[in-house]
Amino acid sequence: MSTDGEILRLHASFSNGDVSPVEIARAHLDAITTTNAEINAFSLVDENVALDMARASEARYCRGEQVGPLDGIPTTIKDTLNVAGWPTRRGSRTTTETPAAADAVSIARLRSAGAVFLGKTTTPEFAWKGLTQSLANGVTLTPLDRTRHAGGSSGGAAAATALGIGLVGIGTDAAGSVRIPAAFCGVVGYKPTFGAIPLDPYPAAFWQLPHVGPITRTVADAALAASVMSGPASSDWMSLLQTPLSNRVEKKLTSHELRICIPAHIEHHLHPAVRIGWEEALKALTSRAEIETVELPLQEARDIVGTLYRVGCAFAVSLVPESKRADLDPAILQFIEPIRSLSAEKLLTVQRRREEIANEMALLLGDGVRVLLTPTMPCLPPRTDSVESGEVDWLNWCPFTPLFNLTRGPALSVPWHAPATDVLPIGLQIGAAPGGDGLALAAASMIESIAPQHLAANQGTKP
Repeated sequence: MSTDGEILRLHASFSNGDVSPVEIARAHLDAITTTNAEINAFSLVDENVALDMARASEARYCRGEQVGPLDGIPTTIKDTLNVAGWPTRRGSRTTTETPAAADAVSIARLRSAGAVFLGKTTTPEFAWKGLTQSLANGVTLTPLDRTRHAGGSSGGAAAATALGIGLVGIGTDAAGSVRIPAAFCGVVGYKPTFGAIPLDPYPAAFWQLPHVGPITRTVADAALAASVMSGPASSDWMSLLQTPLSNRVEKKLTSHELRICIPAHIEHHLHPAVRIGWEEALKALTSRAEIETVELPLQEARDIVGTLYRVGCAFAVSLVPESKRADLDPAILQFIEPIRSLSAEKLLTVQRRREEIANEMALLLGDGVRVLLTPTMPCLPPRTDSVESGEVDWLNWCPFTPLFNLTRGPALSVPWHAPATDVLPIGLQIGAAPGGDGLALAAASMIESIAPQHLAANQGTKP
């Protein structure tokens, strides 16, 4: 699999007339028909809309008026984002079936770029946990082992992408929800700097934790999709501080320019299979970058994000009409219970400590050459018949991803398969200081280029 990405290759095939956007859209829709029942990645599939968008794209190519590299590219969208004409159910039985009146900003930009929307992908209720499981849609499985969870909360997007359905899956991430399922499904998940991709509607109750981000099969495709969605929009005041990602993603790394920070004693917290992959990745990187060990408050950062995240989820639950409360997943009510006794003094302390840790991380990573590398997850995907640590306590088995929601910096998960084992691939998380998307993407591309599954050319499948 080339690190140039699949999007540009398919775009070239469209431009040359080797294949048409309609043919590709039909192939992806057929793949949904044959595979979705077992994996459960989609909550909505709209064949008519997909084919209409594909026909419009095909006509543009025939006229030589294609609007860019995403024109005709099959795309899936997590069911937390508004798509005009489709309901936004957010994985809940309590939400309305009324179609959204307008696209979210990120989705409108994809539409303007000519992307072909296949449908909406599954998420847990209000995207509250690291597993994609809900009373509304059931359980979503990883295609790599169909006895295991796909992860969450963007599990449907990651599972579809791993199956080769959609070259781009759009997800959201407030504590790891793009990167967790990317790791569990063996694909790439990219959470850009906070505000780089506008949030619409702006999630005021979530303490500037959520990000929109793509899930793809290559780092190059993730960078391209994110750049199309990025740039200021008045609907998100924080986005007005950001420049488009296309201005930041061209950084190239020379030998030994990169400095990789890794957390001290991290190996003691890893499942044996993850530890093998982690150690082999570090060995491969030693000749390509300077590696230094640093002390990090990973668990404290996770707990801070957990508190703020629960506050956001409690707000989402508070908006459910009393007449529909019985349709809520009891587990989400259990998840938010700890913050019901949260005092204003405690909340202020949590927020102050968040700012302190974010500044400490900026001091560590803000020189423009350092990234932080961790496993994305310390464990393999939980089995559906025995969820590790319980679904309500999913943050307990997710110690690494929340740090970059706390700091607002970019982070990617890139798959790495340990040749010494026959188990599932792991994810490697690469994060940088806010605004350091170019550095994080360049480091991720370098890791992708030496990853065993890339060298063996056996990652991913296509319809």
